[in-house]
Amino acid sequence: MRIAPRLAGCLALALVLTFVCSLLGVTSRPARAADADMVYFDDTGQTLGGAFLQSWTDRGGLDVVGEPVSQAVQEGDRWVQWFKFERLEVAKPSLDDASEDDVQVAPLGRQLQQKLAYLRWHPAFQPVDGANWANQRFFPETGHTIANAFKGTWENNSAGDRLGMPISQEFSIGDTVYQYFENGALSWNPNFSVTMVPLGMMDAALNGQLRLSGDRPEGVSSYSEEPVYGAPGAGGEKWIDVNLSTYVLSAYEGNTIVMQTYIVDGAAATPTARGTFYVYSKLTSQTMRGYNVDGSEYNTPDVPWVMYFYADFALHGAYWRDSFGYSGSHGCVNMPVSDAAWLYSWADYGTRVEVHD
Repeated sequence: MRIAPRLAGCLALALVLTFVCSLLGVTSRPARAADADMVYFDDTGQTLGGAFLQSWTDRGGLDVVGEPVSQAVQEGDRWVQWFKFERLEVAKPSLDDASEDDVQVAPLGRQLQQKLAYLRWHPAFQPVDGANWANQRFFPETGHTIANAFKGTWENNSAGDRLGMPISQEFSIGDTVYQYFENGALSWNPNFSVTMVPLGMMDAALNGQLRLSGDRPEGVSSYSEEPVYGAPGAGGEKWIDVNLSTYVLSAYEGNTIVMQTYIVDGAAATPTARGTFYVYSKLTSQTMRGYNVDGSEYNTPDVPWVMYFYADFALHGAYWRDSFGYSGSHGCVNMPVSDAAWLYSWADYGTRVEVHD
């Protein structure tokens, strides 16, 4: 388990990002399929529908794309909508004629590097010679490497597909390390894990499109983050499936899924144990202490809804995380607090836990 940094004020390299990050301190939770053609997000006051909603859902929703932070706006012969982490575009004059296949993801990392002088001339963005970089992965296409926690995150889940190739080396601002990629950016702190930088919000602000308030249109439902898919009591054995390849935890009753949520599992240096286990201890709250890989100590108070299933490996809520769906913990399976609370009340002592790739 590691503590992820809060995104507010996360990137001092541009005052605008500090401003943008401070505006929206919401917690990302598992994406849920929406039945309506349009939904309203209470946290940002924005609506999402049509092809953008379809693409948003399939790309991972709140955890990957984030909340919408603008309305869909027309720019020439294309439509654009900004989200916390990304900007989606449709190159058609009418959204009514667009399908999910028409939605494209803007390469925000590259575009912001070109737009912001600080990034354009920062030495970390200058290509390097990859011949002598031990324990790093070199990308000759961009002339940059990835290493350490960023390398683990990029290689061990779908983050690499989403982010694209690195376009900078690691660089530090204060205690936080950053690295830019074609489609986004990551940050890391010695006492925290890897988290996504909200470049979509930054880009929306730079384009004068950041909107964090708005009334819910009549007849449009609020977006639901309720984790329960089916009604508990479906019958059959209660058991928990933890898929480390998809970063999804599923609670089953027999063969029926009654809850799903995205997780953060163990980082490459501290992997989550694989196998068949059983819940043997439950604690509503616990202070967790230990050591990071670099030898520094961590001390996390009031970790909520803890369920140990093997040795010191546990399922628990992670109030310090702003996103899920990647590797970055000390081995525990981290969940959004509300989902952990639901699972804690549902699972009994002895509940089977299957952990696998």
